This record gives sequence, C-alpha cells and structure tokens, in this order.
Amino acid sequence: MEAIAKFALILMSASTWNLRSLHAWQTANPPSTASSNDSKSPHGLNPPHGSGKVAIAWLSDVKGEVQLANSIGTEFQPAHAHTPVTEGNVIQTVMGRAEVEFDDNSALRLGPYSSVQFHRLELLPSGARTSNVSVLKGTVYVSIIPAYIVKTHWDDFQLMFGQQLLHLQPSSHVRLELFATGARLAVLDGAGRVDGPFGPTELAKKKTFTFSFAGQSEPAVVNKVAANPTDFWDSSAVTVHQNNAKSGKMSGTLFRPPLTR
Repeated sequence: MEAIAKFALILMSASTWNLRSLHAWQTANPPSTASSNDSKSPHGLNPPHGSGKVAIAWLSDVKGEVQLANSIGTEFQPAHAHTPVTEGNVIQTVMGRAEVEFDDNSALRLGPYSSVQFHRLELLPSGARTSNVSVLKGTVYVSIIPAYIVKTHWDDFQLMFGQQLLHLQPSSHVRLELFATGARLAVLDGAGRVDGPFGPTELAKKKTFTFSFAGQSEPAVVNKVAANPTDFWDSSAVTVHQNNAKSGKMSGTLFRPPLTR
C-alpha cells in the first residue's frame, strides 16, 4: 500500500509540472495572428464573414481531353465527371469540352483549348451564391438560371478577363472568346455589366462587345451575335438545365449520374 501511495504521489507531481510547463510555454508563445494581407484570397478577394465553403459546383459534363489542376493550380490530372470544383481549381481543355454545373442549374462551359481558374465559390448565410472565375484562354459560356425558374439567387457572378470584370445577373447567358490582343463578349440573353479601365459598360441582349487589351478605350459594340461552332452544344445544355430546374432535378450532381444529352 505504501508503494502504491508513493507511485500515485509521483503521478500527481508529474501532472502538476506538465500543466505549469504548458502554461509557461503558452504565455511565452502566444498564437500568431496573420496579417490582413496574408488572409486575402487571389486578386484580393476576401470571403464575406460567415460565408460557407461548401460544394456548390462540380464537373457535370466531360468530353475528350480535359484536365483539372489542384487548388494550387500546378498539378494537372485527367478530369472526370462528378468531380467537385473548389476554390483554386484550374480546368483546361485540349481537344475536348467541359461543363461546370452549380447547385441551382446555372453552368459554366469551356469549349476546346480553353482554360479557367476558380478564385471564389461561396454560399452566403442569406442563401445567395457568389463566385469569381478568371478566363485564361479560349471560349467560355456562362448561363445563370432565370429567377422565375429557381428562387435562389446569385449575389454576384464575376468573370474576369484581362483587366475587365464581368458581373452577371439571373437569366444572363454570355459567350466570351479570348484572343491574343483582346476579348469578344456576346450577350446571348439577359443583362450584365463590365467594369474596366475605361469605366463601366452596361450589356444588352443580342449585342457583341469587343475589348482591346492594348489600351483603355471603350469596347466596340455590334448589334448582332455571330455564330460559333460550339453554340449548339451550349444552347442544348441551357435547355436541359432549365427543364431540370423546372422539374427540380440536377443534371450531374455528386450523387446521381447526369441525364442523357
């Protein structure tokens, strides 16, 4: 019994010493506080307080050669349908095409030889969604589900190209084509706004806006939209998503295979 009592006394003394040592270490080494600059996301985009990092986007259609890079954007792997898309991911197509679907049936589509990077994908406490995507090259379509079909809404869908920032609204449907010296933005439906070095430009349906990366001049505007070889694929996908939204279905969720197109 005496031996057991001595052993218990040793354990109690050791525990007390450990607690005192831990308190001393914590006092001497307080938790470091990151500066506001360290906490910024790419392009200075800080997430709103209380926003949720949830899976609101995924690859819903992959055809041909498509690659997906990790959140650092440095390691490309073959892309597969139903893969979640998260902040920092880069998607690029070669001889292929891809569609990224959002949880309200809005979508972003990449034609052949195109590339985008996702800087922000968030679900806000209000239930609204916000995103920021850079178009790096090629042809990209974005279709935002109309508000009369789905009652959820986007707080702001941002598409960056060059020094321009495109803001899209519900019902917006655009095609953006990047080339060496500029970009051509065709407004297929809805409305939006582009902010750039020249100031804001309000977009109108069935017009094409051509931006030059060389200077700060306003875009050239044409009152028509020329056809593109991938337009039929895009318009067919928009119809599928709108029909699915009306019936409460998703075309390529993480939990069920996509519908036949």
